[in-house]
Amino acid sequence: MAVNITACTHCVQHPAAIKVAVNDDEKLKIIPEREFVCFSSPLTPGINRINITAVKDNITVGSITIEVFRSSELQSVFKDPPAGFQKDYFHMKDHGQCKGCHKLEPGDADRKPVNISGFRAEGLKDNNMFAGSTCYSCHNGLTSSPFVHGPAAVWSCLSCHEAESKPVYSVKKPDTKICFGCHVEQKEDWYSKKYFHGPFSVGKCAICHNPHSSENPFNLIKPAWELCLSCHPDKGGGEHIIAGYFFNITYHPTHGKPDPLRKGQELSCSSCHNPHASNSQKLWRLNVGSGFELCRKCHTD
Repeated sequence: MAVNITACTHCVQHPAAIKVAVNDDEKLKIIPEREFVCFSSPLTPGINRINITAVKDNITVGSITIEVFRSSELQSVFKDPPAGFQKDYFHMKDHGQCKGCHKLEPGDADRKPVNISGFRAEGLKDNNMFAGSTCYSCHNGLTSSPFVHGPAAVWSCLSCHEAESKPVYSVKKPDTKICFGCHVEQKEDWYSKKYFHGPFSVGKCAICHNPHSSENPFNLIKPAWELCLSCHPDKGGGEHIIAGYFFNITYHPTHGKPDPLRKGQELSCSSCHNPHASNSQKLWRLNVGSGFELCRKCHTD
């Protein structure tokens, strides 16, 4: 996740460069070409201290530090903001300095798949550049990861976001109200099961999946094993798998080994558990009725 920032270069003597550091780690160095410079700064869960420094002739001519809190439902310690932090809805304010280059209201193209291949870096004040998507010029980084969600890939933003909502562009909650509009097959399958995984049972798909793009298959916000351990840290050692079955084995690997039943994939929690729904109380995969039956799926000898 990132935060979009606009810096005014006129106020700091037209600097030669703008440096951006997050929690003392330099993330960006920008060569400004116009009075207002827009950029995205990456965030981690919790408080992010963003320092923006303007440099000219190797001398700092301006500096400002802001703090941004990124919440996370996956990590409960970061779920609620500390005192003094509140949500700031950008599109509900009048940002006159942005309108010279950006269109801030959605158009018809944002309601259906579009072609963004014609976007250009120059000519920012030419409204024709927004013929594809009004969102792309500011939010193009949302689709920069390898695995891109369908609507985001074609910048059909209003397939999920509501232009008339308050705050503007929010998404209906729970997430399943939006997700199951397209994922009908999954809805029918999972709701036919007896037992549901916690995030799915409350309709919060975005706890585990990034709705725009991700570095991981299935748009997971972390690799599968790491994601599961975010909520189940005590299961990573594998002791729970053999507990009560064997006396001479202390653990079963849960990652770092090939998955015997899924060619080309690594062993993970989802090798044995369905992360959405199952007919097993322990969310076992493969329609098994017992732990021993599950073991026999791989250990056939």
